Amino acid sequence: MNRVLKQLPLEYIFTKPKTFNQTTDKLYREYNQWGPEDLEQQWFVRFLRRHFPDNKTVVNFFGPVSSPFFIKRKFEGKKVFYTGEDVEHPGTQLSLYYGDYCLGQTDLSMGFGQVKNEKYLRFPYWIITTFVPEADEQQIRDRIREINEARYEKCNECVLINKHDPAGTRELVYNGVKDILDVKLAGAWRNNTRALWDDYGNDKEAYLRTFKFNICAENDNTKHYVTEKLFDAFLAGCIPLYYGSNNDPEPGLINRDAVIFWNKEGNNDENRKKVLALKNDERCYQSFISQPRLLPAAEEYVIDRYAKLKEHFARILNE
Repeated sequence: MNRVLKQLPLEYIFTKPKTFNQTTDKLYREYNQWGPEDLEQQWFVRFLRRHFPDNKTVVNFFGPVSSPFFIKRKFEGKKVFYTGEDVEHPGTQLSLYYGDYCLGQTDLSMGFGQVKNEKYLRFPYWIITTFVPEADEQQIRDRIREINEARYEKCNECVLINKHDPAGTRELVYNGVKDILDVKLAGAWRNNTRALWDDYGNDKEAYLRTFKFNICAENDNTKHYVTEKLFDAFLAGCIPLYYGSNNDPEPGLINRDAVIFWNKEGNNDENRKKVLALKNDERCYQSFISQPRLLPAAEEYVIDRYAKLKEHFARILNE
């Protein structure tokens, strides 16, 4: 057996998907992605059902889980690669395997990066977690207004909810505030409370709403890599303590004054002073949280992403 394996190219060894799911009609299929158990609830499937109800073309969705060789196989229908992960950070396995967004193998690829290719669409993960796929233009505008106006009664100081901290980004911020804020570590990483599960049934948004501050650093620091974390803080009316995306997340879309950006290399004394003022001075706190979190350009950006996505799907389904 070992002798046979040694004679086979690697792509023949690693062409079994780690995960597989499909809709009942087998029209939409998903491989190597951590998606919902019911694929009808997958964001892009819902978008396709809404905008292309008469589609008969099989669409195969691929993610960055497991080996990259699998996507090279021939499939019935079209191939769409999507990742919300950071596949551009240098020196990582994800970058090695998926740093090119599999553009040579797909009909459409999507992720967070700024890539110039007719088969690529920038569609950052925060859009998927913040907006429903069926949203029209007015509903997108209403959602952004909801984010900007989010206000909740706060009974806790600060929370961090993460499974891990592979690049030390969460520890960076946590170490900077743990002596001045009561920080609840509600995820698997250094967990010190069961409240998220026991009192809120793992409803992250409801739990976040009770906190003034949210440590919401990204997994690592890569330009343009912005996930749901900052937007979850906004939605819950939290003040984000953020590190990531070169501390310039979604320029032109996010109000930088509504975020406290933690410095990895520089001094954070001013950040600590600001946190203490917001903690102890109610007028200062109310003034801070009254700012819009998203700028007017955010509406048009999200609307444009929806329109571009519809155009791309029309292109591949009609080819």
